Amino acid sequence: MYHSYYEAPIQSSPLGIRILYQTLPGGFNPLHWHETLEILYPLNGNMNLLLEGERYSLPKKNLTVIESRQAHSTQIDGDTAMNICVHIAKEKLKSYLPEISQYQIVCMPEKISDAQFPVYYEICQLMSQLTKLYILETPEVHLESEGIILQVLARLLRHFGIRSEEKQPESKQSSIGRIHEILPWVEEHYGEPISLTNAADQLSISREYFCRLFRQSMGITFQEYLTGIRLNHVYQDLLHTDTPVSEVMEMNGFTNQKNFNASFKKLYGHTPSDVRKLETT
Repeated sequence: MYHSYYEAPIQSSPLGIRILYQTLPGGFNPLHWHETLEILYPLNGNMNLLLEGERYSLPKKNLTVIESRQAHSTQIDGDTAMNICVHIAKEKLKSYLPEISQYQIVCMPEKISDAQFPVYYEICQLMSQLTKLYILETPEVHLESEGIILQVLARLLRHFGIRSEEKQPESKQSSIGRIHEILPWVEEHYGEPISLTNAADQLSISREYFCRLFRQSMGITFQEYLTGIRLNHVYQDLLHTDTPVSEVMEMNGFTNQKNFNASFKKLYGHTPSDVRKLETT
């Protein structure tokens, strides 16, 4: 996947908390997922989120929560966007809240109710303190930053947490987790011809079972995921090279010009040639 220009992390702590101060490039970041809970707090720029098939706008200084194993991607308008991204490994916090893994946090700016808004505003104010601490760069910053995240998480669990008494069987969790194994392989071979059979063979499972498992885990089909990966690389090549569009298309795994043009315009709202013209204006 296309990585950010810059990430300054506070190292993951014994409590499983990792804080990233990111400056991300404009464009599309393909669908992906994490085992960790993610808290996203945009500082500037215009960012849109695709989360399990639904699109959301992420205003600056508004917090969003992406639960573990939720497939998501981001679209950034403009050259760059800055944000604070926090990853939390829930299992590390079971000594505080043994049933924490049973909670799903649903917190999206567009879905905040009037009753929830006061505490949501309070949570956003806590997140804003992280930027001030980052600038200070004093020895106790890591400790204080982690304390803020624990306060944020406690409020999210209390006011936005939905507890499920049902627990997925370990066998099902293991099966879904296997999809992780295919993602690095796709990133390495996206420019080559890849069939469903090729992908299924990597996990030594049938083509039909692979299709069901991938859609269950990621919320989209494998072909949709592969197309997203390829289009992201096409987009970056258009911005950063002078290679002809036809060659960019082919070296990123597309073989049908008509399908390529349609997929590109559907995702980005412009033709490949338009993207280059916009970049130079």
